[in-house]
Amino acid sequence: MTATAPPRVAARPPLVLTALLVAVASFQMNATMLSPAIDNMTTSLNTDVGTIGLTATVFLFVAGLAGVVLPRYSDIIGRRRALFGSIAVMAAGSLIATIAPNVEVLMVGRALQGACGATISLGILTLRDILPTKQFGRYLGILTAVNSGVAGVDTLLGGVITDTIGFRGIFGFTFALEVIAVVMIGAWVPDSERTGTRMDWKGAAVICLALLGLNAWLSLGPTLGWFAPWPLACLAAGVVLLVVFWLVERGQADPLLPLAALRSRGVWGLLVTTFCTMASIFAVLTFVYPTLAQNATAGFGYDGTTTALMFLMPYALAGWVLAPLAGTLAPKIGYRKMLRIGLVGNLALIAATVFAVKSPWLLFALVALMGVSYAACAATALNGMGVIYAPKESPGILPGLNATMFNLGASVGIGVLSGLAAQGTPEGATDPAGFTMALVVATAISAVALLASFVLPGKQTSAEKI
Repeated sequence: MTATAPPRVAARPPLVLTALLVAVASFQMNATMLSPAIDNMTTSLNTDVGTIGLTATVFLFVAGLAGVVLPRYSDIIGRRRALFGSIAVMAAGSLIATIAPNVEVLMVGRALQGACGATISLGILTLRDILPTKQFGRYLGILTAVNSGVAGVDTLLGGVITDTIGFRGIFGFTFALEVIAVVMIGAWVPDSERTGTRMDWKGAAVICLALLGLNAWLSLGPTLGWFAPWPLACLAAGVVLLVVFWLVERGQADPLLPLAALRSRGVWGLLVTTFCTMASIFAVLTFVYPTLAQNATAGFGYDGTTTALMFLMPYALAGWVLAPLAGTLAPKIGYRKMLRIGLVGNLALIAATVFAVKSPWLLFALVALMGVSYAACAATALNGMGVIYAPKESPGILPGLNATMFNLGASVGIGVLSGLAAQGTPEGATDPAGFTMALVVATAISAVALLASFVLPGKQTSAEKI
């Protein structure tokens, strides 16, 4: 049964964009602001770096699952209602994380925060609904810039809050921002046309469980062994559930994922490219580099503020400045070309950082350039193509799956790379071998992302080129 539509709100693009920017910033800050707080969280909650890395994995994994379900559900209930509900749940998670007495409660809060995983997809779909094609690219670039970090101020603020109040101050800050986002969405974001009649909850449950199994295998593999009993059981469960999902979807009149869509190179090629991009560059930017910077024996021994200034703020600031330009140029030169420019840069820069694990200033320069390759070029193109390649009859499906690949790629990348770093450079070690190995693996994953991008099909209209 289709839900009753909420009262219509007139579409005023600048106000809509403002509301979406606050919503996306509140989601993104739950990832970027915490990077300088890794050491503080470890000490305050009496745990280790690997477990704190797991809290980030949980957040990103739940965000990935939300990305599967919410964009498609928004076809049925409307973008506005989906945005409102997901940000409200995220706010509840932030409140729990603020008062968490131990790492177990923190896990619960981080899981609830993951409800916002479809925020960027819902925002892009909303913009596509209300804007002419020529304006869409510029607005897309602005939204993507915030999704990559708030000009680096978020990471710097995270470092300052960590050094003065502690990690709880970060969660309190994001909670306040999320409350503001909920109010703005209710006031300014218009409802969308409904293109679906029924949600495939059975298919959604099966695919979420399948992804849970596969994610657990990829996360546990580096530390327990890829074919140890527990990781192997997770892999087997994930594969079996993917088969079950295929069988379930075949019999659905209104499936979560039309299986015919998976045959499109634009669909599966984009999903593979996005997953590998996030598993490589996003994981090293938000976890490997900050952890290396704060490691007192094998790294640089920096505090949270210095880490933010050196290794988090530069790339975010570059992306903030250049992503709107990338969004404006992408429809003119082609989204695929913009994507490949970014992926080539990602590959070269991650490979170069393998040789910079003992040189903070060289690492600083390479990370700043990643703001151009990833935050501006690659991220803008990937976000736009999720909407452009989507089936017209179900516009929320591909952006939702693409958001899932953003979040799952980041989740798996952090899980794998943090495991390699912890295993190769245990607590108290002076050799950064673990960080080096993590960067070598990230370089290989980045190469796969670049190769996958050549699968994507071209297309040109009078207003935009793919």
